[in-house]
Order: sequence, then C-alpha cells, then structure tokens
Amino acid sequence: MKVTVKHAGYQTSMQSSIGHPFPPSMDGLKKIMMDFISKYWTLNRSPVNPDTDKLIDGIKKEIPEGSIIEAQSGSDCLTWIVPQRWKVRHAMIKDVAGNTIADYKNSPLHLWMHSVGFKGIVGREELFKHIISDPSRPDEFRFHYRNSFKYGVREWGFSLPHNIASAMTDDQYHVDISAELDDNGTIKVFNAFLPGKIKDTILFMAHTCHPGQVSDGLANIAVLIELYRHLKALKNRKYSYRFLFGPEFFAAAAYLEKASAAEIKNIKYGVYCDMLSSHEPIGFQTSFKGDTLIDAVVENVMDSHSNFVIKRGYRQLWGNDETFFNGPGYEIPMAGIGRGMHREYHYNTDNLENADSYHLVESLWILERITEVFETDFVPILKYSGTLYQSRYGLYIDPTKDQNAADIMEASQIMMDGTRSIMDIARELNADYFFIRDFAKKMLELKLIVKK
Repeated sequence: MKVTVKHAGYQTSMQSSIGHPFPPSMDGLKKIMMDFISKYWTLNRSPVNPDTDKLIDGIKKEIPEGSIIEAQSGSDCLTWIVPQRWKVRHAMIKDVAGNTIADYKNSPLHLWMHSVGFKGIVGREELFKHIISDPSRPDEFRFHYRNSFKYGVREWGFSLPHNIASAMTDDQYHVDISAELDDNGTIKVFNAFLPGKIKDTILFMAHTCHPGQVSDGLANIAVLIELYRHLKALKNRKYSYRFLFGPEFFAAAAYLEKASAAEIKNIKYGVYCDMLSSHEPIGFQTSFKGDTLIDAVVENVMDSHSNFVIKRGYRQLWGNDETFFNGPGYEIPMAGIGRGMHREYHYNTDNLENADSYHLVESLWILERITEVFETDFVPILKYSGTLYQSRYGLYIDPTKDQNAADIMEASQIMMDGTRSIMDIARELNADYFFIRDFAKKMLELKLIVKK
C-alpha cells in the first residue's frame, strides 16, 4: 500500500505551513551562532595556517572535552599530501603615487591562497597575469583557492573587483607580499565524541577552511556545535556520535589515516554539512549507495519539515569529505546536507551581512530531528487482532477530514508485526516518521503494542 502523508494528525496549536516548525525556544540560538561566526569568519583560514589554529582553539573553548588530531605538513595521509603551512604578514598593491589598490588586511580573499612572498615594481602587463577579476560582477571579488590543493606550487596573485582592476592604467605598480610556505606546521582536525549505549556511531562533519567566507564552512561549524550540545544533554543516548571539524578533504584523509580500525568500523552513517546559512532552500544529497538508512531518514525528515527541499544524487549538491567515507576501503554511507547554490558562493559577499540566522536555526532543527529518528526508532508488535476500535482509545482520525492520515494509521497497524521498525514502516508507506512514531507512542502508553 503506497500512501503519502507529509504532516497530519497530532497538530500543535501553532499554525504554520511547515509540517514541524522549530520551537520558539530555539530562536535564542540565532545570536549564539552568529556571535561565534563573527569571531572567526575574517581569519585567513587556509588548511594549515596560524589563523586556522585560532579557530580550532575557539572550537575547543566551545567543546572543551574534544581532542585535536594533527598531521605534519608534507606527510602522507592516505594518498593525500598534507598542505604546507602558509603564513601571511601583509600583502598589498600600490600605484606609483603610493595609493593602495588592494590590501590583504581588508580581506584575506584579496590574496590568492598559498601566494608566496614577492616584493618589487611590476609592469602593468605583467601584473595582470597575477590578477583575477569578474567583469560580470564588477563590485565583488572571487576566492582563488586552487593552489591550496596543489602541493609545492609557487605562485602569487591578487583578486580584485573588476571596476578597480579596469581603472588600473599606470605603467607600473608596487607589489609587496610578505608570506611564506613551509613544512613546519600541522593540519589540525577537531574531534569530539559522545558515547551512547551502543558503539554504532553517527558522524557529523564540516570544514574549517575558506577564509573570509561565512556560509561556506564556518556557519556549519556553528550549527554543529549546537547539535553537539543538544546531543550531549540527552539522557540515555542510544547511538554514539562523532564530530569532526577540519580543512576540506584533508580532514577526512588525516582522520582516516590516524584513527584505529575499530573506531572507523563503528561509524555506521555520516552527514556532511555545508552552506547552511545561505538564503536558499535546504536540501540533501544521497550517499553513494543511495538506499541506506541515513538516506531514508534524511529524506523523510526533510520532506516532513520543509515545504521546499532540494534532492540530489551522490555529490550533486555539494562535494566534500563525504567522498572519503563513501569511498573505496570504507564504504560508510554519508549523506550531505546543505542549501542550494547561492549567489555569494566563493565571493567576498559570502559575508556576515548576507548570512541568514533563521536558516541557521532551521538547519539545526532538521539535524536535531534526524538524530531524534535514530534515538527514538523502535520495532513495535501489536498485542491485539482485528481492526482497532480507535475512538475507544482516543486515536480516531476522521477520514472525511484527513483521509491520508486515516490510511496511514490503518496501514501502519498491519505492519506492526515485529519485522519492521517505525522508520521501516514510514519508509514503505512514504509517510512522516514522526506521525507514525507519535501514534505508536500513544499505543505503547495504552499497552496496545510492545517494543520488540
């Protein structure tokens, strides 16, 4: 029987077009998350960098019980080479009259990531080999990041608004970059673990890199810190949870290189988070296998909690460290949760002003509900036969008012035969997990079912 119910049945007094709107009490978390973001978003957060270390220290203050995994610059982690440490003291372009054209201290995005040091007078034609700008967006400038993934590259360059670059008509310019790359640093991956009744672990990840960006990285850490606190406060956690924060791709490589085989084996599912503070609709991408429990749970919660959900196949929304866990040798199903492509992506306008605090809380709420499915799912077994006299037990839903809900209640009872969990039933019926779960909880209270 295939029926669909998005949200129905036991409604609260709060009226909303969203199936399960987040509780008003969560509103206070907007300021907490935005305050965290505002402290660190302008740091020059390249993979190995003193500024990235400052962020890791800041996360450690939020989650003191966490630990830090380190790997030396230039060392191998799986097939990847840990990037070199990048230290920048200053970087600027001036015209011959001494007027500043671009200054790194105003935004780390002005300097290409992993630019090496350079000082001298450069002709205009030569200088423009080291400048990128976008004529289609003349007042903004782009994030030049590729060299952080190319070990040993030695280049320098600047990113400028096109209206500034096009006004540079002098024959010569002064360039002064004080920066260096070396193997004297370590990549740092923040690692926090919450043990549960069982060793089966659900992993959550977000990246620490991307200087001068908010939604692309840092906002997701703010959300996951609050998710960690939420899970830590749960009494009698069923599952164990692990949180990893580190540079994109290199964090997964370093963790998988350093962690024990037993620890990795305990990770059953994962979620990678990205772009959670943008103005776009929320969405998800499936794991590589696409039909696992984490895929079903994420899709079910998304569909029942938001009117507009983006659904994509593996790595079709945003591609990040999930590829390592889904990949060869591990094959751990890891879904991706994020929001649609936003105009500010990889531009200086991915800033604090354009961050959406409402969407931060909405994202947190959905993540909390995903973990709630794992924590509250159980296998029900009916203690009666025949059609239930629903009105006798206060469970009646009038089919003339909500036919779908009535159909779900009837079908779910038949399926409560001890072979399926609540999530299995919701998945087969294409129904809201929380509707069936709440129905089953009431039946449990009334001793109409037992837990297997």
